[in-house]
Amino acid sequence: MSYRERIRMYYERLSPSYRRVADFILARYYDVAFMTAAQLAQAVGVDTTTVVRFAQRLGYNGYPDLLQEIRRQVREEIYGVYQPQPLAHGDPAEVFKAQVERDMAGLRQILVHNPAALVQEVVAMLEAANRIFLVAESYAGPVAQLLATELRHHDIRAEALPEDPVNRAATLADLESQDVVVGLTVTTHGEGVARVLEFARSQGCRTLALVGSLENEAGRVADRVIHAPSEEGSPLQSVVPITAAATGLAQALAVRRMASPSRRRRFAEVYHFLIRQPIAQEAEVAN
Repeated sequence: MSYRERIRMYYERLSPSYRRVADFILARYYDVAFMTAAQLAQAVGVDTTTVVRFAQRLGYNGYPDLLQEIRRQVREEIYGVYQPQPLAHGDPAEVFKAQVERDMAGLRQILVHNPAALVQEVVAMLEAANRIFLVAESYAGPVAQLLATELRHHDIRAEALPEDPVNRAATLADLESQDVVVGLTVTTHGEGVARVLEFARSQGCRTLALVGSLENEAGRVADRVIHAPSEEGSPLQSVVPITAAATGLAQALAVRRMASPSRRRRFAEVYHFLIRQPIAQEAEVAN
C-alpha cells in the first residue's frame, strides 16, 4: 500500500495537525522527498515529533520509512518520463498516454494560434458585455456550463443556453445589443452554434467562437475566434484544449474584477459570513 493510499485510508481519523502534514505531503511530495523531518515540520508549522508520529500513525516505523516511500514514488515518475517503458498498441496505458500527449500538443498550439493582441481584445469585449450567453454543441456543453459558473462567481452575468430549440429561442428572444454571445464547439461541425451566433449578430450583439477546428462553421460567422486545436482521430473528441482556453479567459476576467478593492472587500465579507459558525456551535466548541 502506497503512502497516498494510507493517507486516504486514515485521513478522516487524523488530528488537525496530522492533516496539515498529510495535505502538505500530498500537494508537494517532490519537495518533501528532499526534506528531513525537522524541515517538513518547519514548513508545515508543527513540531518535529508531530511529523514522526504522523508517519507512525500511517503504519511506518518512523519518518525515514515514509520518506523512502515518497522517494520511490518520485523516482518512478521521473523514470516514467525519461525512460518510458514500451507499450503494446491498444494497451489501455498506451491509449491513455497517447491522448494525454495529443492534449499537451493542443495546449501548446493554443498560444501559437491566439496572439496576445487577440486575447486582449476578446477579454475587453467580454468585460464590456452587459450579459454573456454561452451556446455549445456536443461535448462542449459541460464546458459552457463550467465557464458560465466561473464567470458568475466573479459577479459577471453569464448564462449557458439550453440545448433544446424551444428554451434556447425563449432565451435568445431577450437578447440586447450590449450582450455578447459565445459559441463553443470542438468538432468540425457546429451548425447549431453558428445559427445562434448569426442571430446574435443580427441583433447587434458581439460574438465570440471557441473552436477546436477552424473548419467549424461557427468560427466563420463569429466576430472573433479563439482556436483551441483538438485533433481528431480518436473515438472521443477531447475537450481539454477548449476547456483550457475557456478557463484562461475566465481567469483573465477574474483578475481584472478582483483588482477592484471594493470587489475584494465585498467578497471577503460574504465569504466570512458564510463560513461563520452559529453561536450555539461556537459555545459547544469552546466547552
